Amino acid sequence: MLARLFALPCFLLICLMTLLPMAPAQAVSLPGLLNNSAKTQPEAQEPLGQSLDEVIKSLENDQQRTKLLADLKKLRDVTKKAQPATEIGVLGLIGGTLSSFEKQFSGADSPLTRWSEEFGLAKDELSALMMPANEWLPIIFAFAMILMVWSLLAAALIWLGHRVRMRFGLTEELPQHPKALDMLRFALRKLGPWLIALVMTVYMTYALPSSLGKSLAMVLAYALVVGTCFSAICVIAFSVLDGPHRHRALYILRHQAFRPLWLIGSFAAFGEALSDPRLVASLGVHLAHTAATIANVLAALSTGLFILRFRRPIAHLIRNQPLSRRLTRRALSDTIDILGTFWYVPALVLVCISLFATFISAGDTSTALRQSLICTVLLVLCMVINGLVRRHSLKPQRTVKRHALYSERLKSFCYTLAHLFVWLVFIELGLRVWGMSLIAFTEGEGHDVSVKLFSLAFTLIFAWLIWILSDTAVHHALTRSRKGLANARAQTMMPLIRNVLFVAIFIIALIVALANMGMNVTPLLAGAGVIGLAIGFGAQSLVADLITGLFIIIEDSLAIDDYVDVGGHLGTVEGLTIRTVRLRDIDGIVHTIPFSEIKSIKNYSREFGYAIFRVAVPYNMEIDDAIKLMREVGQKMRTDPLQRRNIWSPLEIQGVESFESGSAILRARFKTAPIKQWEVSRAFNLSLKRHLDEAGLDLATPRMSVQVVTAGGGPQKEPPL
Repeated sequence: MLARLFALPCFLLICLMTLLPMAPAQAVSLPGLLNNSAKTQPEAQEPLGQSLDEVIKSLENDQQRTKLLADLKKLRDVTKKAQPATEIGVLGLIGGTLSSFEKQFSGADSPLTRWSEEFGLAKDELSALMMPANEWLPIIFAFAMILMVWSLLAAALIWLGHRVRMRFGLTEELPQHPKALDMLRFALRKLGPWLIALVMTVYMTYALPSSLGKSLAMVLAYALVVGTCFSAICVIAFSVLDGPHRHRALYILRHQAFRPLWLIGSFAAFGEALSDPRLVASLGVHLAHTAATIANVLAALSTGLFILRFRRPIAHLIRNQPLSRRLTRRALSDTIDILGTFWYVPALVLVCISLFATFISAGDTSTALRQSLICTVLLVLCMVINGLVRRHSLKPQRTVKRHALYSERLKSFCYTLAHLFVWLVFIELGLRVWGMSLIAFTEGEGHDVSVKLFSLAFTLIFAWLIWILSDTAVHHALTRSRKGLANARAQTMMPLIRNVLFVAIFIIALIVALANMGMNVTPLLAGAGVIGLAIGFGAQSLVADLITGLFIIIEDSLAIDDYVDVGGHLGTVEGLTIRTVRLRDIDGIVHTIPFSEIKSIKNYSREFGYAIFRVAVPYNMEIDDAIKLMREVGQKMRTDPLQRRNIWSPLEIQGVESFESGSAILRARFKTAPIKQWEVSRAFNLSLKRHLDEAGLDLATPRMSVQVVTAGGGPQKEPPL
């Protein structure tokens, strides 16, 4: 028998000797397998007898035989790694998966078998805890006494808090639009009495000896306090989502969701507390594990019932968005609407996965379910923090009017980054709950990938900031008019300029991002340069129109509905493009003028106008009387309900301007609203004519002096005509 045992390894070693030249480079050499002290490799032509002697010597020594076995296993592993992997088709993959599931759910290692063994061991440990009635009485007495002391202290604190609220007129529930102080007061009212009572009870029970009843009472009190804390945090999270048309959903959640959330948190905390080493030592490993698993399963089932019961109010909170967001962010609103409608589906799937993982992983401490519940708590905290950040962002802040637009958009940018940071912290903590970490990944194997991703994210954020600043500057420049109000040119030119800016910033950011990712962007830059040169040389007039039009628009030289004189054409501006201006003259003819042909712009519509009058005084009327009459007409014009809004100053008499045909020309003017000077001039001339008619005076007519020469040679003057 012994010879057979030795013959098998000898045969294997001889085969290895013959196959040694074909072994991979990682394989261990034969002398290393046989004898550790050998330092020279034997030749392939070594006699067989000498090799057998070495094998026999190695097998006679126990230490060398153990080393030989370890080297053979190492050689086997290296040989397996060197073999190419066999390709498996889709059907083979499905079949292998089904067979692995079948092996997992059948046999001695199946979950049903392990759970049966677990329940059997727990039953044995429970039977071992059974004691006579006289030994159970101290345990029950300590359990009941501790719970009674804790309950009485909490009841006293609740009564004291009620008296304080009645004294200062504080509300018991959260108001419709709670502030941070209201939320803190609500949390203290719900949690404070029970938590303070628990701390006082812990200090009071130090004098009692350690027992199973004391441990169970403290665990139960701890679980109930944690459940109260969890429910208060969830209700506060719902209240943070307050907004228009959400009041009914919030009312339902505030008044009906507290107890179900309290049950979920209490069951989960009780299952976690049963893993305490002291309690495990008192109850037994299997009994404590079974009780903790049952508590965790009850927490999962309570979570599923809560999801089904309150799916509509929570969906209403998610879907209902402000009108401004629905109008300006249609894609985001549609996505949130879909998410709010089907939010309960992934939540129920998570509960089912947790229950399934608990069933599969029989024998451990139900880590899958606890990790899911911890992630849920982290998600709720993330929602609370994001809600508080959003509420703080909506508070009105006093800023300089000149920089109000910049501060508003920069504030929105900063709060968006704050929301992103909160979600990143949530993802990191959630991954750490499951034994993973983004920070560890960036410091380890994913260092190079993380550096590239961080550079890409920084490039995008910086490009976003540049876009905000440039877009705000363009918007401020185009919408700033004489009275600080938006004018029509902004409505025409804003979309085009914003698109050009966006495309330019996007292309630059894309090139920088590709360069940071390690790509060669030199061909892209060369291609962009060639395209720019081709456009510059092939469309010089177009480029001139674009550049000139851009400066005209930025300098606010003209706008839509302005009455201007451009390129020898007088009319009203009807439209602006980046290349041309379109105006309609007094005859209704539309003129389209390229910006490059505009040498000067006469704008009659800016700020104010002047209605100028040149009145010829009749020869039989005194200058002072004419000035007085014009002042009376001007004063009457200013009290006219049809014209007083157009006249912005008293009539300004500028004096005698000149003499024409023997009459003095008086010059006067009104300061008027833009484009209203001609209307005021016509109304003034009409009123002046009526006053002259009432005074029996005629308008000044040209005068001509005639001199008649008689035959005697003496002149005879005639009166002027």
